[in-house]
Amino acid sequence: MSDINGDLFTEQEQQEADTHASLKLTWADIPALMIFCALFVTVFLQFFTRYVLNDSLAWTEEIARYLLILVAFVGAVKCQLVDSHIRLEIIDKLAGRALPRLKIIALTLSAGFFGFAIYSLNELMTKTSYQKMVSLPFPKYYFYGLIMVALGVLVAVHVRQIYVLLRSKP
Repeated sequence: MSDINGDLFTEQEQQEADTHASLKLTWADIPALMIFCALFVTVFLQFFTRYVLNDSLAWTEEIARYLLILVAFVGAVKCQLVDSHIRLEIIDKLAGRALPRLKIIALTLSAGFFGFAIYSLNELMTKTSYQKMVSLPFPKYYFYGLIMVALGVLVAVHVRQIYVLLRSKP
């Protein structure tokens, strides 16, 4: 039993090392990195004003929340580009030669879901276009628009990956 677990963990460690060695900073990393840096500065500012100055800025909490949501959607694009989303790898091993078809189905369903999310977000933007953020004088639809752009890029990445899988099919 320990040999099987040892082999499994060794294989996973090798795959992670290979993945980390092949990860390089690309154009897709820049938006997520910029948003993450803005999030870091905002959270640091919140911490500094609350615990050092003993008078916190009200807007930092709201902006930090929005930036955290945005970094999740923008980070999903990078994860999709390098195929590092969480999944059951045992299904990949069990699928065998049917794996490309299974990936096409999964990518199509995901692209459809994200397309529906874009549609729903557009509806939300039109119905709440008059609402402003609680602590800042900006409309919420700016934030919704940024999420919509991230979802649009995610759908485009899915469609490109479907196209590549269909072209490589024997």
